[in-house]
Amino acid sequence: MASKNIYSKWVSGNLYFYDKNNNEICHLDGVLDQFVFKQLLVEPSQDAIAAFAGGGQAGAIALTKEMNRITTVASAGDSVKLPVSYGGLTILVENGAVLPMQVFGAGADTINGVATATGVSQMPGSVVLFTCYTAGSWFTEGLSTGFAGGLQTVSTKDAITAFAGGGQGSATLLAALYNRATTVASAGDSVKLPVSAQGLQITVTNAHATNSMNVFPNTGDAINALGANAAFALAATKTAQFLCSASGQWHSLLSA
Repeated sequence: MASKNIYSKWVSGNLYFYDKNNNEICHLDGVLDQFVFKQLLVEPSQDAIAAFAGGGQAGAIALTKEMNRITTVASAGDSVKLPVSYGGLTILVENGAVLPMQVFGAGADTINGVATATGVSQMPGSVVLFTCYTAGSWFTEGLSTGFAGGLQTVSTKDAITAFAGGGQGSATLLAALYNRATTVASAGDSVKLPVSAQGLQITVTNAHATNSMNVFPNTGDAINALGANAAFALAATKTAQFLCSASGQWHSLLSA
């Protein structure tokens, strides 16, 4: 095979590709049955993508390149959609906007085991790698971390309203790594930690001036020695960090 800029030839059972200056670009190893690249691999990319206004999976903007940069997220939750999953496929997505967006799988594809119609939230100022090992399932790296100049950031949710009346069942679910509750109408109004997982760390601030707020674990989990499903009382103006070293158990660090 030959063209004006690229030509190929067989050498000892391997297929080599060269540029017009006779520099090797890559070769197909006949023994290992894989490509070996000698120069930079340029992947297809698209910039200045606008997420679908209003969100949801059905109308989500389809991402068609391996590298995708979203620059317009008019409202939190506006959406994009990954291509149909295929084993070995990787897709890089940057949220270069100032609001979080929702990323969906195509069809029945899941992301990190999250239900198809739910999708996952990608924070602003973040780059996430979506990897597929088997068709039907995507997994992520970098979903809850981002950047601000030379510093790393984590997913944040502000202006949270604790569930009025308290209790575990309807407690406001904390979905970010750092969560700040500003509305605690009555003492004992409640929020709830996500399902525990080894290595997970969740920070919670009760920004109310006077009312204590109850922080519940998810169903079946425990905080400190309080027992399964029991609340941790977070006093007004205090911050607590909840750390999980083994599924089912949280431990807390309380601010002064």
